[in-house]
Amino acid sequence: MEVQQLPTFNFNAYPQTTEPAIRELPTEALEQLVVYRREERFATCRQHIELHRRSFYKLSLFGEGGGTFTLNDELITVAPQSILLVKPNTALSWRLHEGSQTGLYGFFSPDFYNAGLLPAYQIEAMLAGGAPYVYHACTPTEYATLQLSGEQLFAQQQHLEKARLYLRLLLTDIRDWQTPTATAPAFSVVQQFLQLIEARLAAHESALALDAYAEVLCVDAKYLSALCRKATGRSAARLLKEKVTTEAKVLLTGTQLPISDIAYQLAFYDVAHFSRWFKQVAGQTPSAYRAQFTGYK
Repeated sequence: MEVQQLPTFNFNAYPQTTEPAIRELPTEALEQLVVYRREERFATCRQHIELHRRSFYKLSLFGEGGGTFTLNDELITVAPQSILLVKPNTALSWRLHEGSQTGLYGFFSPDFYNAGLLPAYQIEAMLAGGAPYVYHACTPTEYATLQLSGEQLFAQQQHLEKARLYLRLLLTDIRDWQTPTATAPAFSVVQQFLQLIEARLAAHESALALDAYAEVLCVDAKYLSALCRKATGRSAARLLKEKVTTEAKVLLTGTQLPISDIAYQLAFYDVAHFSRWFKQVAGQTPSAYRAQFTGYK
């Protein structure tokens, strides 16, 4: 019986294996801060919004370009040489102007910004108020200052202590750009009310019962509503409905979840109930609302 010989190879002919390419870290690896150039990586923005929509702030620095942004159904026009800071839990979509888009955009967590700061200087206190964003169209001098800090933030994002300093420097002027809001103890109760709504939504618990919040806050529902009107100009019931509606819109536009799963997450007893409720508050069905945003970049 003939014994088959083992094959032999000279060194250069020996079968070679290909080293696996080093892949970029997945977007799930984002924990504290990430910054991109708008002209290079703007398409990744939607991925981060979907993954980190609840807890991350989105910061955009516009050099050239801009567009129209929809933030919780409020339409704003973003001009060149401006800054836009969007708070967590905001339903966000956009249409960019044709032509060059330059600048920076990034995401950062409140914990990253707040490290070592007293409560009065943390970002939630600095940006207290009902608006889901802060937008400022800069003078050339203002933008040049922001651009210097932004470039350092981009360059130092792997060195978190340095990056944190540049982020704080970049946002220092926001305190002066905001419209003054109520700061009395009544406003603190309203903030707690809004935080409770967000906590229930995050836990997929029923969020539409106003009396439950009043009980936790140890106030009467009517008194809570009066405090909300004083601080924001809107009743507690309206704020509650807006929060739940915004969460529904964020899930519809920022995720690929089936509408039935979204209904479940929002603690509606079935998808038909959710669809009726959404159509009543938004003027169209969940599927029709989602269809408007399937092509945005």
